[in-house]
Amino acid sequence: MYKVIYHIDEREKWSLTLGNVTNMIVYYQAHHIDYQIEVLANSVAVCDYLKGSTFQSQILSLIEKKVIFVACHNAMEAHHILAEQLMENIQVVDAGVVELVTKQSEGFAYIKP
Repeated sequence: MYKVIYHIDEREKWSLTLGNVTNMIVYYQAHHIDYQIEVLANSVAVCDYLKGSTFQSQILSLIEKKVIFVACHNAMEAHHILAEQLMENIQVVDAGVVELVTKQSEGFAYIKP
């Protein structure tokens, strides 16, 4: 199984990140490869997890393909975002940087578009 964590901290990178994730899933599915993909947003990028975001339909579609989307609680606090304001199925972790280190120690490849 391939395990990958994408890290996004700039709002301008959402299209690129979601495109990369989609392309990776297409490849893995075409080659019958099991995968676990997580997208971690911290800094200002967490703002695009809000309900009604420009990227909501893409994110929800990828969640249906088993992609895990994670928000940094510290970034949420910095941008005055409450968990109830997030799209459904967005997970929250205490600290994004800790999540990155944890996933890498578990064998996840790190990608920052």
